[in-house]
This record gives sequence, structure tokens and C-alpha cells, in this order.
Amino acid sequence: MSSRKGRRRTGPAPNDGRRAGSADADNVPAADRPRGLFGGALFGSGQSPLPPLGRSLGRGLLAVASQPALVGLAIALVVAAWIGLIMLGFEGSPGRTVDLLAMPPISTYFDLGTGASVFGFGSSFLVFTGLALLLRAIITSLLTGMILQSLEAGRVTLAGAILGLRAFPTALAVSVLSFSLIVAGNLVFPVLGPGIGFLGFVAALVAGLFFLGFAPAAAIRQGRGVTESLRRSGRAAMLPGGRHLLLCTLYFFLALPVVVGFAPGGGEITANPSLVTWVFVLGVNVLHVAFMAAFAYRWVIAEPNVPEQPVPRRRQAARASAGARGRR
Repeated sequence: MSSRKGRRRTGPAPNDGRRAGSADADNVPAADRPRGLFGGALFGSGQSPLPPLGRSLGRGLLAVASQPALVGLAIALVVAAWIGLIMLGFEGSPGRTVDLLAMPPISTYFDLGTGASVFGFGSSFLVFTGLALLLRAIITSLLTGMILQSLEAGRVTLAGAILGLRAFPTALAVSVLSFSLIVAGNLVFPVLGPGIGFLGFVAALVAGLFFLGFAPAAAIRQGRGVTESLRRSGRAAMLPGGRHLLLCTLYFFLALPVVVGFAPGGGEITANPSLVTWVFVLGVNVLHVAFMAAFAYRWVIAEPNVPEQPVPRRRQAARASAGARGRR
């Protein structure tokens, strides 16, 4: 009887290793995991260090909605930004501010469009863009620090915001890279024609979010330099089975065509938005922070499984395996 019990205990439980972030979830080396398009980030199957999309979005929304300080800061930032834009002479629809707290490069796209509408293209536009990149990096750092504290400690304090400033250089690099990506896209993709060029530009923005989305959280939690934080963000995005590209594509289309198109009074130019417009704009910007929290949660869970070095390509791995067999 005891021997039978012993034999039962030797086999793994049916759900062993299926919980994202558990210590035994991914003992398989990254190079040996099943791989698909974009490293399995879209269509990959099997176990993944990244948590499921539903859980990621749920935890992100809970981390933000359960903290009045985070919700209040998001609302205060949107109101302050609107007042600042009016003082600068902005004449446009209040509905455009639905993407004010979006993640780069979507927020960078908003900053460039806003600067062009206020100042046109000239020296003042360049000054505005530079200041916007700096402010965007500060806001991203503070919000990410507070989000991580909410995810890890269940509360938000000033210490979390201060710790978030550790990510300022990395967040600034993400903003600059997003700016460069948008400028390069506007120069290159129109050559391909209106249809293919537009699709290429959209793909470039999604790719920017895909590879750079984890960088601020990585910089805060690991305290590494800018280059290494960006690299590790890209490696985390390429982890198999997490459908990370699907999440980035979903967020992109929600942030631009959907919420912008459904914004109340989208074509109305006024300095005094209606109550309905304010509720919609503020709610969507809080949702942007929740998506930011979803990305941070995914990084927290997947962090122990992000490889220190780039994963070898299949051919290199096959050659190494063939060489090992030949030496036997």
C-alpha cells in the first residue's frame, strides 16, 4: 500500500507549471520552448511565462481602480493638461484628449499632433515636442512606480512614485524612440502608397509598443541601465505563448480608432467640454493607466524567465546539437 502511494506522489500534478509566475512554471530553457510567429507572442501555444490576456487586463484594472491615489492622479493630469493646452492657444476638439495618458508611441503621436495644431511646424513646435517628451517620461515613470507598488504591496504611497523616477532615463529613451519611429514612418511609408503605407505605419506603431512596453517596469524593478532595460523589454515581448502581440494590437485599435471615433462631441471645437465629454475622456484615460498596469503585471510575472542573453536561433541551436552528436 505504501509503495502505491509512493508511486502516486512521484508523478506531477495535472496543473503543475501552469500558473504564470510560479517557481516551477517554466523550468524549460527559453531556447527549448515551442516557438511561433514573433517567438510565439501571437500564435504560440503551451506554457508561457506571461499570464493570460484576461488575467493581465483584470489585474491591471484592479490595481488602478482599487487605488484612489492612482485614479485621482490620472484625472488631475488630464485636467491640468487641458488647462495648459488652452493657455497655449489650443483650438480643437476636447475628445482628442482621450489619448493623453496613452502608452508610447500612441501618446507620442498625440503629442506631435497637438504640437502641430498649436504651433505648426517650426522652432516652437520643436521646443514643445522636446518639453512634451520630458514631461511624458516623468509621468510614465511616476505612474509605473505607483502601479508596481499597487501590484506588489496593495497600496500606493509617495515612496512608490519616487522609486518610479528610477525609470526616467528609460522612459525618456522610449519616448525618443517612439518620436523617431513616427517621424521615420511619415517619411518612409508614404512612398509605398496610401494603402500599404498606412498599414506599414500602423504596424510600426504596434511594433514600438510591442518591444518597448515593458521597459519602464523593467528599469524600476531591476535598476539596470537604459540599454539593458530596453533589451530585456524586447526579450520579454518575445517569450512564447503569451500572445503579447495580440495584446498590443488590441490596445492600439482601442486607443486610436475606437475611443477617438466614439468620443462625444468629436468634431466640436470648444474650451468648455460638456459633462458627458469630460466623463468619457477621464474614464478612457484611467483605462489607459489600467493597460499600463496590465503591461507592468505581465513583466512582474515573467521577469524571472526573461533570458539574460538573446535566445539562439533555431539554426544555431540545430548546428550546436548536431555538433554535439558528432563529438559523441
